[in-house]
Amino acid sequence: MTGSLTDHSAATARHTPLTVAELALRAGRPEEAAALSALALRSKAFWGYSASFMAAVTPELTLTEDQAAGAVVAQVDGEIGGFHLLGPTRGRSAGTEPESAVAELDMLFVDPQFIGTGLGRVLYEDARARAVAQGYRRMLIEADPHSLTFYLRLGAVEVGERLSRAIPGRSLPLLEVTLRTSGGGSVGAGRASYWR
Repeated sequence: MTGSLTDHSAATARHTPLTVAELALRAGRPEEAAALSALALRSKAFWGYSASFMAAVTPELTLTEDQAAGAVVAQVDGEIGGFHLLGPTRGRSAGTEPESAVAELDMLFVDPQFIGTGLGRVLYEDARARAVAQGYRRMLIEADPHSLTFYLRLGAVEVGERLSRAIPGRSLPLLEVTLRTSGGGSVGAGRASYWR
């Protein structure tokens, strides 16, 4: 990894809310795998991680063409501003439902220039609404410690931790979002159409 990945700071983030007219959510494309991977790495590096840390997480943050095609991409003024990737859970969850009832927010990354604009919230709410539409009851999030407050503020609950697949001995917060009540009604779906 080059040193430029760790040169981002909170001072470089755009903190002006974007207007709805600037934003479009669309399906990802297989040929965008490299661009989405680069965005994920820039977003992770924003938090000041070392070059060795970034090298260790690069394989985990490198999307395949299939993953890119399954992503939801946020375009801001025609450029990719962020994306999310939602799928079935990768591991055991804390609840009693079958794993088929639990989604996992595999990735949610915002380009550093759009951190603080509300774009992350729009992507999160879109992922949540899609999980509800796909019939999931809960959504798990394995969060970077720096994003923990973001998810808690949006209603996720910390339910434990998971060991990092990339960094031996590192634990990551595991969060849960209830999507459907036991009676089958959805909880808070359909709020992805606004900025903060």
